[in-house]
Amino acid sequence: MPKSTRDDSHRDTRRRFEQWARNPQCQANVISAVHNIPMARVAEQETGRSTMGQSPFAIARGQAFEKSLFRNGGRLLLEALKRSRVLPDEAAGLADFRMRMHGGTCRNLDEALAGTADLLRRLAAKPGRPGRPWLVAGATVRIPGNTMLPEALLVIDALGIRHDESPPTLIVGEIKTYPDRGGYTDRQELATARAQAGVYVHGLDLVLAELDLTDEYRVARQGFLVLTRPGFNRPSIRVGEDLRYQAERAKRGFVLLERAAASMPGPSGTATPDSVIAAPISYSEACVSFCDRADTCRAKALEAGCGSVLGDDVARFLGATTLQRALDLLAGSTPANAAEQDLKRRMQDIEGLRSWR
Repeated sequence: MPKSTRDDSHRDTRRRFEQWARNPQCQANVISAVHNIPMARVAEQETGRSTMGQSPFAIARGQAFEKSLFRNGGRLLLEALKRSRVLPDEAAGLADFRMRMHGGTCRNLDEALAGTADLLRRLAAKPGRPGRPWLVAGATVRIPGNTMLPEALLVIDALGIRHDESPPTLIVGEIKTYPDRGGYTDRQELATARAQAGVYVHGLDLVLAELDLTDEYRVARQGFLVLTRPGFNRPSIRVGEDLRYQAERAKRGFVLLERAAASMPGPSGTATPDSVIAAPISYSEACVSFCDRADTCRAKALEAGCGSVLGDDVARFLGATTLQRALDLLAGSTPANAAEQDLKRRMQDIEGLRSWR
């Protein structure tokens, strides 16, 4: 008996992969994502309050934007991809594996999973078949192994297929509703979108290997982002997004996710909010935008003297040196090792630059 759409909303692990991608260095965040323990529950147990939550208006806008892109056989998005040279002029045809509740054709994720795998097999068996789609909406794949418990499903926003290349090339696309402001688009939002796309690139590599189709397709290391144009919901395509680093980071991250999954005995559901609270944290400026524990973790990081409380750039500048130790060095303390000596020199160089004004 097929699972209900309500159950499918919990099976889609996209949100959990996105959560992990925002701060993969934080072990508490990794355990929360792998074991599906929402940080809201953790924060409520830890402090008695939860502050995060997506705006229903933002969710509705995102759904409306995506529906407009794939309406009429994906005409709007196909035209934009052809103008941007992601796909050639002859590209046509959409394979739609989105859920019906999102404007697609599939009743549940099992149907989307089977449909995606069947499409990849059919196209590989008959590469020149007429009517082949060049764009796939909601391609759904199950990642082998135990990166997420009880299963790891990825739903890819948009997947381009270049049938004019040999072997056919799969190009990952990520859809976001924030506006494309050229060089002034929020870099953290772009970094998050690239990280998510990198997860999909590596996920496709794993799935193609499992389906024994590795030699039948090439997964491009350059993807595309679909953003909105400032002021209205029309697509703006950012092409040539280099996803090599993100895909490699996802590859390493999947190993960490499997270790986190294996570290807890028993099936999914055995971990608790206490498991997350007890895990080591790694505070980052990105935490403020997505994690309910951000205030608590920032306070802990401040007490420990972590440079990340002043931003990731400061944390990279200080390295392993605490804020208090950096102040002591500025006040004249003797460096205890080569790293502190180098830091003191760099801080003195900055002080020297200020005197030139």
